[in-house]
Amino acid sequence: MHRRCIMRFSNLRFKGITTTPWHIGDRIFGDYRYSRRDYLWGRAVRGAILTYLWRTYCHKSDIREKVRFNPDEDCKNCKDRGECPFFNLRGSGEGEFKDTPKLIVTNLKFKNKLRKDRIPLISLDEEYLGVSKGPVWIEFIPSGAEFEFEIILIGDGVRFKEDVKNAVRSVLTFFGLGGFKNEGFGRGRISDINELNLEEFRNELLKIGEKIKDEIKRNGKITFEIEPILMLEKSKNEYFTSIIEKGFKEKLINCLCERYWQFFKENIYIPIEEVTGASGSVKIRAWSRKYNREIKFEGIAGELTIHISELSDEQALALALAKYGIGKFKNMGFGSLILKTP
Repeated sequence: MHRRCIMRFSNLRFKGITTTPWHIGDRIFGDYRYSRRDYLWGRAVRGAILTYLWRTYCHKSDIREKVRFNPDEDCKNCKDRGECPFFNLRGSGEGEFKDTPKLIVTNLKFKNKLRKDRIPLISLDEEYLGVSKGPVWIEFIPSGAEFEFEIILIGDGVRFKEDVKNAVRSVLTFFGLGGFKNEGFGRGRISDINELNLEEFRNELLKIGEKIKDEIKRNGKITFEIEPILMLEKSKNEYFTSIIEKGFKEKLINCLCERYWQFFKENIYIPIEEVTGASGSVKIRAWSRKYNREIKFEGIAGELTIHISELSDEQALALALAKYGIGKFKNMGFGSLILKTP
């Protein structure tokens, strides 16, 4: 076994199929709600899993609906926190951890090219009857669509592997993912779970690294697609919105090297010479369970082209590893750099 591959580690690769319509919020135009059909953010999957674990293991979740609960205050005083999957896998509110992350959730991706359909919904609640004279039209992905996503557990997080598997199955069966879950959307079932240890995981990345090295040898550059946005912090609560901003290249190198260290506990440096690409600033919105309201994210979307003269195997592996996210919210699908194939 490779000397880097001694840490407790589990890469769970889920495959599943939708059993009801799914709505993945994209944009709203009048009384029409558009849906994506490519992927659901890992942030949404992570949130659903942690909510289920909280409902299952936290004593306070049994008190009443919408109970006041602040993990930063309540969990630290709980006598059962050492064995609680919710407390140990949550990290901070942003999914960050002081050292090595215990839980990483990738974006859930749909396989093949999917068709979309639409359905009208009419509210029976008097509070919303005045919103629209007619029904609200909801785009959705029909049942029978295949999807896949990954969950990575590292270090102490591996202890809760079975809890995570059960949470995924229960969320899909009873609670749903995406939008309009209370209307029965977002249900599914898991058809297969494949597990890799760290050595197997590393070998998979090395295969991607070989493709990266070959492309670098041919063209001196490599292009990645950003999913959904890249949020690199340049100061407190301020993020880069352009790849040409001063300091962006250095921050990108730092984030790539940090991610490599988190997985393999070795320092590395990637000598990136230039960063170009068809990218731009974008703002996206998402619902926050923590704040019980919609919040905004701002960062860089599009493509990122890294110019570099030569790469070692480990440097190429570090670039391949970026598919699991860098920057802010990297442990929940943000900042995923996906190798663009010709």
